[in-house]
Amino acid sequence: MPIADLVAFSLTLSELHGSAKQARRATMHEKPADMIIVGAGLSGLLTAWRCLDVNPELCVMVIEASDHIAGDHTWSFNLTDVAEELRDWIQPFIAYQWDRYDVKFPKRERTLEIPYCTGNSDTLRACVQPHIESGRLRLMLNTQVSELTSESVTLKNDEVLEAACVLDARGFEPRGDEIPGWQKFVGRVIKTEKPHGLHHPVIMDATVEQIDGYRFLYLLPFSDTELLVEDTYFSDTSNLSENEISARIDDYIKDKGWSDHKVLRTEKGVLPMMMATDRDDDSSKIGLAGGFAVAATGFTVPCAVEIANKVAQTIRSEGIIALNVYVPKLRSEHIARERYPRLLNRMFFRAAEPQKRFIILQRFYGFKEGLIKRFYRNGLTRRDKARILIGKPPVPVSKALYNFSEKAFIKRERAARKQNQ
Repeated sequence: MPIADLVAFSLTLSELHGSAKQARRATMHEKPADMIIVGAGLSGLLTAWRCLDVNPELCVMVIEASDHIAGDHTWSFNLTDVAEELRDWIQPFIAYQWDRYDVKFPKRERTLEIPYCTGNSDTLRACVQPHIESGRLRLMLNTQVSELTSESVTLKNDEVLEAACVLDARGFEPRGDEIPGWQKFVGRVIKTEKPHGLHHPVIMDATVEQIDGYRFLYLLPFSDTELLVEDTYFSDTSNLSENEISARIDDYIKDKGWSDHKVLRTEKGVLPMMMATDRDDDSSKIGLAGGFAVAATGFTVPCAVEIANKVAQTIRSEGIIALNVYVPKLRSEHIARERYPRLLNRMFFRAAEPQKRFIILQRFYGFKEGLIKRFYRNGLTRRDKARILIGKPPVPVSKALYNFSEKAFIKRERAARKQNQ
């Protein structure tokens, strides 16, 4: 039974709006917020939630440009990607959990015994709701920010808010010192008239026609008749052709015999998969804006949980002011740790022919399950790294060598950008 079905209540946006209004009124009578987080998405809310759980005297304000928090999203991850000591804490965020998942390629099908989890906007809102009701988490919705520093936020109306620390958790924006490939998708949650027949996720069905780079369908069964069908592309461009992708989803659903259905929800997204970076900044950005994602997969939950906990523990042990130095340090450590995944992305996006990229993943999922687990949590050994790169090359050797050096790659990319301006 899905974990979400055990939840005895659901949050509505009107309830959250009411809580937000109460929290904003409370600020007139209570002390100023100790910390301000700009952006009420995954990273911003997980950080607020963890900091408030760990630091019972803390007050946090979250500023959000839209009229509600947490958006309308689905976030998935391998449970083994999250540190064991944080798995009980993250459990309320998990809406559905499965013991295994499948991958499918033209020449390989496999079931991996790796626990797989999905959270969504509703469960994320539920996680922070108690802190909203207590008044320790205050919301400012429909609020535009024009400028921020490590200790102040200037709103569009020129009002200035100050706190001991300001974290920027807004979404990804292209930067001159980051060079990504792209993961883009259009998803549809449907309810079928008859059972759809899936018992656990299919995280990659790459038996479909290969278009716009590496294409696969992503399937999450939420019940016997409800599932997410998502058409995903690892592409060279960030352009999202929604109508064309929706038509392909229609064809896939028809081929699977799920034509008798109704659409419950749709979602879309474009996420960076970093190929190279020489970023070196002292900003307070977290989440995708701060460069905190798993380069080779695009997963955001493991990094968001890790950063949320480290920020919370730093506040407890050293005080809020220490975050102004600690967050840039975390980013530098993350960039260094992701060096090998960025190399793999250069092999994938620049060395491999677009229509043959699926062969790289088809080969990868033939490795032992332990290596695959370590890959997802970015814990590969030297032997693992050699095993992935050595053997019959799925990409031309000349192109692999050409894209091997990150510094040389960045230099070429910048020269090309300058020439195209």
